[in-house]
Amino acid sequence: MRNMWKLGTVFTCGMVCLGMLFVGGLDRAEARPQYRTQFLKTYPKLKKNKEIKINCFVCHGKNDKGKMDKKKRNNYGKALQKQLTAGGQELGKTGQKDKAKIKEALVKIEKEKSATKDMSFGDLIKAGKLPGTQPKKK
Repeated sequence: MRNMWKLGTVFTCGMVCLGMLFVGGLDRAEARPQYRTQFLKTYPKLKKNKEIKINCFVCHGKNDKGKMDKKKRNNYGKALQKQLTAGGQELGKTGQKDKAKIKEALVKIEKEKSATKDMSFGDLIKAGKLPGTQPKKK
């Protein structure tokens, strides 16, 4: 009888663990650390600014619940995507992983106009501000 109880307990614990793994895996954003890493290497002065956070929101927007929405890109994220996919490159599910191409794209979009009047993305970064704006709700 005791062996049956142990077997049932082990089985139940195993199912609970599997269920937690399954539920925990839902609605999780895929990390693209190569973008953040290259952004910080390209703009080390922004890292020193303790008032801003360098995270996914540099390029992405929030959903209605205030959580990061990887499908929504702000104006900076759209410019970066456009630059990274120029010339037939595809981001695909894993994203662009070539560090040199990411850095090249970051530098190229510095010249593009931001949502801030008379300022490019590069001007905002030099001023110690994040270049992207929250996308407007549709």
